[in-house]
Amino acid sequence: MAFAAEHSADTMILDWRTEKVWMEHGELCVRGTFYNRRSDLTVTKLDEMILQITFTGTDGKTFQFIGHPKRLPMLKLPANGSKKVTFNFGPFSGEWKDWATKEDYSFSYINGSRW
Repeated sequence: MAFAAEHSADTMILDWRTEKVWMEHGELCVRGTFYNRRSDLTVTKLDEMILQITFTGTDGKTFQFIGHPKRLPMLKLPANGSKKVTFNFGPFSGEWKDWATKEDYSFSYINGSRW
């Protein structure tokens, strides 16, 4: 029996935690972990990701970056599972001493704890 995937943006199902923001070869990179908070659902795909980063510059002023990653990674998370993910947001210039993120994302899931 096959089930159609459902789509959601509910952070009570899938939660994201940013762990690191850095520059690599002139491109902005972000690493974090997705957590599947449900024991009865399997996350099958990340549909969209928009990240807003508020940087505090070395001069104390704040500036923002809002963007989509160049590519969305495969994201298959079993019930109560987690997965580290690295995003590349493309060319970026700027220096900072601190950052904070806010994210909007949507994903697909199926009922059931097994794939």
